[in-house]
Amino acid sequence: MKIMLMIILILVLSGRIPAIEKQQKEKTDMWQDFCVMEKPLPVPNDRLEGFNSIRLDEAAAYLRFLASDLLQGRETATASFDIAAEFAATFFRLWGIEPVGDPVPANRLPVSFSGAGNPKPSRSYFQEIQMKEIVKSTSQLMVGYSDGSVIQTRTFQPDVDYSYYARDNRSLSAPVVFVGYGISEKKLKYDEYRGIDVRGKIVMMITEMPGVNDLNSPFNQAEYKDKYMPRRRMHRLSPKVSLAKEKGALAVLLVENSPRKNGDVAKKVIDSRKKDDEKPIFSRTRKQLSLIQSSTSMPWETLPYVRISQEMAEAILEFGKLKLDQVKVRMEKHLIPQSQELVGVSVKLENQAETRLVRSRNVLGFIKGSDPVLKNEVVVIGAHLDHLGRKGDYIFNGADDNGSGSVAVMEIAEAFSRNKIKPRRSVLFALWTGEESGLLGSRYYVQNPYFSMGKTVACLNLDMISHTWTLSNLKRINKMWRLGIPESVLGKINLNNFISLVMDANSMLINQAIEASNRYMGLTIYCRKSTRKGWGSDHAPFAGMEVPWVFCFAATTKDYHEPSDSMEKVDLKLIQKYSRLTYLMAFELANH
Repeated sequence: MKIMLMIILILVLSGRIPAIEKQQKEKTDMWQDFCVMEKPLPVPNDRLEGFNSIRLDEAAAYLRFLASDLLQGRETATASFDIAAEFAATFFRLWGIEPVGDPVPANRLPVSFSGAGNPKPSRSYFQEIQMKEIVKSTSQLMVGYSDGSVIQTRTFQPDVDYSYYARDNRSLSAPVVFVGYGISEKKLKYDEYRGIDVRGKIVMMITEMPGVNDLNSPFNQAEYKDKYMPRRRMHRLSPKVSLAKEKGALAVLLVENSPRKNGDVAKKVIDSRKKDDEKPIFSRTRKQLSLIQSSTSMPWETLPYVRISQEMAEAILEFGKLKLDQVKVRMEKHLIPQSQELVGVSVKLENQAETRLVRSRNVLGFIKGSDPVLKNEVVVIGAHLDHLGRKGDYIFNGADDNGSGSVAVMEIAEAFSRNKIKPRRSVLFALWTGEESGLLGSRYYVQNPYFSMGKTVACLNLDMISHTWTLSNLKRINKMWRLGIPESVLGKINLNNFISLVMDANSMLINQAIEASNRYMGLTIYCRKSTRKGWGSDHAPFAGMEVPWVFCFAATTKDYHEPSDSMEKVDLKLIQKYSRLTYLMAFELANH
């Protein structure tokens, strides 16, 4: 997942904040994202039967199978993943969850269907997805210059001069515009796109920001430092590449600001090939998969970007009569943009991808709502079923990632089926494929939904919900994210009664559902409100379609994406807490 993966500080004083229903006191900024209930109320009778059916022993049994060596790590587009999907679908069928996958051809309908009086299903539990697996990818980049009388070209080498990878065949050829650091900040009156038209062109930019090592630089204010130099390096390019896309650029050439500190292209490639004797050495990399057809781009999808070496950058700028060091000095010292089109300079980028066709499947079932009108609206509860598979002799069992979320969805589905009273709206249960390869299953569903996105009330996503936070983890995150919370506060955290969520900041309905549900759970919940639509898990495609969302996740440990992510390390009680809370949230949302 996740590739993301979001680590967020979860802090709270242990049970010393007034109950939710007595919120007369204003919360301070530090506590505004917390939901606390000291003494839980009894669960209402209309949802009690389902609540009580979410049991530790059942979750343990499901997870022991899904995270067993027999399933070989549940890698997308493998028979092992299909076994896991069949396993979940079997229980959906046992519980009477209605299948809402692909239509079943008439000649393949079963002769009989378990349960007296049950009609033959017209749909299966599986939404089949055709994918491409990239077997091999090669690229070529050439820079050309013409002043009307002289034509010069230079071809650069992958992994030496530049680093680029694409999952499809691609050919781009366009003029080049140098945009400095690629930043536009109105409050600082600094706009490197002012007077520059980059539509249909390739932009070259420097990573990081002006004055990155100068404490007196206005860009070293927390607002800009957190935006352009966040602790997680994977997020540093996002605002700059997104801005280039917004301005109409076709692609981005990125040159490292500090090659001696961060490494240049060739050094990065060589370093990536080093073997760490402290970790297992694997014989192959993760599968590279993509959807064959994707009718809608997701908000987090950015422009193609190519990391180029300092030498390559100098060669390109030389055609435009510029020197990289000189323009950097002018930008750093005077904060004056040096953007300009490199007249006569163009870049041609080609990528050839060798692919083969594969397939995988989402598992989809639902409980029909009780209201004759509102039953056509739906709350989606989902988790990704896939993990990293097997590499050589090592099996990535993925007990936490995301066996834990998968068994939670199964437990919640059973809870709704056992509950005699159904909410007014329908509830859809989804086990996604291809999350580890780029949210492929959830992306496919939002483009091919059973219920339209306009009728989808919310998406509740469970991903890695079985590892509890430790005090040392919290201290490390507090330091990493520069939150400045005193250690005296950290020491008072009640870790045994606490869970973490991220939610759609624009949805009061979600916020109300969380608070209402916690009345019956009595948990200490850190609920971070976010406007980002690019969180790296399966709620993101729904967020991109403007569907309100909740992302349930727990602590990240050293076992993340390692063969050591095993059944023995999960906290079944934590899985039960997340499952019961999500069940109650879904009931609230489906019944409002």
